[in-house]
Amino acid sequence: MIALLEEVLTAHGGLEQWRAVTALTARGRFGGLLRSRFPGNRMATVTVRVEFAQQHAVFRGFPHQDQQAVFDRGDVRIETRDGELISARCNARAAFTGLSGLHRNLRWDALDAAYFAGYAWWNYLSTPALLTREGITITERDTWSEAGELWRRLEVGFPPEIHTHSRRQTFFVDSAGLIRRHDYLANPIGRWAHAAHYCSDHRNFAGLVFPTHRRVHPRGPGGRSLAHPILVALDIDHIEIEK
Repeated sequence: MIALLEEVLTAHGGLEQWRAVTALTARGRFGGLLRSRFPGNRMATVTVRVEFAQQHAVFRGFPHQDQQAVFDRGDVRIETRDGELISARCNARAAFTGLSGLHRNLRWDALDAAYFAGYAWWNYLSTPALLTREGITITERDTWSEAGELWRRLEVGFPPEIHTHSRRQTFFVDSAGLIRRHDYLANPIGRWAHAAHYCSDHRNFAGLVFPTHRRVHPRGPGGRSLAHPILVALDIDHIEIEK
């Protein structure tokens, strides 16, 4: 393990603490331009439970209050609150490519939203422990200057079995070891969807540190982010840890 990743893990609570987690539930709010693609109540408020051992997430109250959306290792389904199946899709990422993906440039159905939100929240909430999983490659790159600070960078390669935005991503780390920015290409949205995802207002929940204020901006030439539009706005109010 490279030294910078060790520093990141320590700043976010320590690898031992992260490995003790079996699942967590996060509650918060979702906004930004991307939310217009979501159907139903558009997930304005979020209650999501993610499991760490496998890529699994359940969004309670989406797409309607009496329903829940389930992301399970790439497959998705919509259920009643009691678990009765309403609709399902296997290999949901495939629907975002080819001719079937054209109409998704404007609007998604509930299963599309369940896939995108499912893998995205699982990735966000399991980081930085996610970066220690088997098959992931990490390289430290040169430093980056932003907002009067000098951030170090981790370039990460993800294996095909992990559902994530793109195979290559970059994490920006401040002097305290906290992840402050996360760059990726959001492939399900489009090949043009280069994003700069900013993380701030880090808080401690049961010994683990999470950013509770997240804003995703378009990434322009030279890797510089654009102020507008805000693509995604996530504000986390509370996280419950299960060990």
